[in-house]
Amino acid sequence: MKHKAASIVVVAVLAVGGSATACGGGGGNSTPPKAPPSSTPQTPTSSTPRLAVGQTLHISTSPAEMARPIPAGTADETLLEVRVSKDFGVQKAEPGKQVVIWKFKVTNTGPDEFDLYPLTVASRWTSNAQVAEPGTFLGDVGGSGLEPDPRPGESLTGSEAAVVPDQDGVLEFADRSGNPLFEFAVTR
Repeated sequence: MKHKAASIVVVAVLAVGGSATACGGGGGNSTPPKAPPSSTPQTPTSSTPRLAVGQTLHISTSPAEMARPIPAGTADETLLEVRVSKDFGVQKAEPGKQVVIWKFKVTNTGPDEFDLYPLTVASRWTSNAQVAEPGTFLGDVGGSGLEPDPRPGESLTGSEAAVVPDQDGVLEFADRSGNPLFEFAVTR
């Protein structure tokens, strides 16, 4: 992959769950369930599909005009693991921050090369009704160097990380046009 701000990190959350499939792209007709009073991260923050560890989600990205045009794409993404850390090797998170590391597998199901960037850079962090932009973690998270972007039918596995406030919350991901793709809960 051409270096895309960070290596691919699979979105995962500490334990392997069951397998399920959902459609990405947001904008469904269903109403999100009401949140239990003490479990904000377990309740979707929007109509964006919630991805859990061990779950596979079919996602669709919109085309984007960059230095080179990026075609729309489709892929199956499986969240393999999610970890939270205050220390990562010789690097330490700033006070009040934590590093969320996710590992995923992506399989290109479309006719063109699939742009991995939207899966490697979280677009938003939501926690206790507060919204923040996640910071990029520049350390090595043990990713597999997902290069290049997968061609039709190819599968790749890798890891990525983001720096967020030190509390439970939700990482959200969107395509280059800002259309929601998926989110996953983060618990410490």
